[in-house]
Amino acid sequence: MRIGRRLFALAVAGLLAACSFQNKDERLAENITKAMMNNDLRPVQNDIAPGIQISRVQVAEAADELDAQGRLLSVKETPQNCQPGIHCFDVKFERRSYVERMRLDENGKVLAWTYRPVAASP
Repeated sequence: MRIGRRLFALAVAGLLAACSFQNKDERLAENITKAMMNNDLRPVQNDIAPGIQISRVQVAEAADELDAQGRLLSVKETPQNCQPGIHCFDVKFERRSYVERMRLDENGKVLAWTYRPVAASP
């Protein structure tokens, strides 16, 4: 029985390690995406630069659109074709993919975050 527990513990550790391959910007983008999906920026309020105003209407509109796309599957930074000073991400949901862009200040706080759906293939 101890061998079974050890194998189980190793399997869990492996799964947890597999989830940690995101860089800090990908984690931040994922956290903001989840906060928007949940219509609640409180979990990421300390990651947003002071003075940035985001209305409840803007958050609610993002929540309606993003939450309708199903479960968030992945957030992957894609620096190619991205302007200097901007972080670009491919974001995959169950129903649709998006491109997100995020601009940070000198302290790593979010100054701007945008999202747009990826055009469907013909």
